[in-house]
Amino acid sequence: MNEQDKETKDTTQFAEALGFLCSQKRTGGLLVRAQGREGEVFLLEGMITHAQCGHYVGLKALLFMLAWETGTYNFTPRQTIDQTTIEMESTEVLALLSQQAQEWKRITKDHTLNLNTVLRLLPQASGTIRLTKDEWDILARIDGRKSLRDISDEMSLPPLDVVKAMQRYRDAGLIGAATRYPETIGAVFGEDYVSALAKELNLAVGPVASIILEEALKNLQEAAEPLTADKIEILLKRLSKAIPEEEKRVRFEEIARGLTREFSGKGKPSLEDQEETKG
Repeated sequence: MNEQDKETKDTTQFAEALGFLCSQKRTGGLLVRAQGREGEVFLLEGMITHAQCGHYVGLKALLFMLAWETGTYNFTPRQTIDQTTIEMESTEVLALLSQQAQEWKRITKDHTLNLNTVLRLLPQASGTIRLTKDEWDILARIDGRKSLRDISDEMSLPPLDVVKAMQRYRDAGLIGAATRYPETIGAVFGEDYVSALAKELNLAVGPVASIILEEALKNLQEAAEPLTADKIEILLKRLSKAIPEEEKRVRFEEIARGLTREFSGKGKPSLEDQEETKG
């Protein structure tokens, strides 16, 4: 296995990469970057001991990373961490990931359901379906605006669980396609956005905000290039991890997402926009 950055082609390769490392009884950290997100998996003599993806740890983190169909991974030998969040035997973990990866490919092979899909409730369902409480909670979040990724993040549910539920709803005639999720991949964020972000971060962590922000920005702004939407995703996750209090962290994430939408593609809000907000 090449231990330099390598592009993955589909969900099965994530499980295959872990399987290879386990079979070789490797010790180290596997860094996965995809779709503006980061995840890490740590192994000790071929045993998967810890995984983290944003706020998710353990098996749930692995299930979130499994949904990243393309991306890059890099293995750093002998990198360890003093944390254990996965107690299952690695053979059981790999079997589960393999099964989940195959199921993910089966559901999404027709390209009508993916994490960027936006769905809406149909006024009159054409079928019937029995729903559990959790399934009702998912259904209640379908509003014609949220993407399946939004719902997955909002409920802290692995993406495959959300997509499987949507398949059931669609087959029962409860939901249909809505407007496509607005892409912000071409958006550029400048100093005004960073300043607004710093102000909110200061409210959450105090005077150390400038230090935290500077550290989080490292390696994201190379050669004075502007921040793009994919880098913003990484930045926000790094900042969130630095906020210990859950209430403040959740509030910061909500405001930060709002700032991202506000500045997306247009830079600093115009005077008219500010006046409308005040009014």
